[in-house]
Amino acid sequence: MTNQKPKVRFNPRADLVTLVSLPVASDMTVEVKDSLWYSGDELRALRDNAREASRLIRQKYEESISLHVPQHYIISEYEVCSRGLELRIDPERQENIHIARQVIMKYQHRLRFGLTSSSSVIADPTLYLANISKGLSQRSRD
Repeated sequence: MTNQKPKVRFNPRADLVTLVSLPVASDMTVEVKDSLWYSGDELRALRDNAREASRLIRQKYEESISLHVPQHYIISEYEVCSRGLELRIDPERQENIHIARQVIMKYQHRLRFGLTSSSSVIADPTLYLANISKGLSQRSRD
């Protein structure tokens, strides 16, 4: 048994589209845009599918807790379908992102109305806000 990672292979007949060869959106015809971009209906369907998959995964996870199913069983069974849905599935991450948004909005409001603390002078309030946002975003991902 070898420990080599499997090699990645690509279809030799795949069409390659580079950013250089892609025309600017304003130069595209409606037909070309429709063939390259997702339509509004397709985007809504993707969102709805993600929402439904997240709901089902959360439901299965909650059922597994009540039945005392080992976590490794749940992860192995649902890992494939939960990829990319981590934020929607994890209520703690959702709460963290909600808190981050509230803090940023409150600080923006305070900046707009000059309500920042007069005891601490901030050289660049927007840079300060960017740093707050960066810290909160990192916290919400952790």
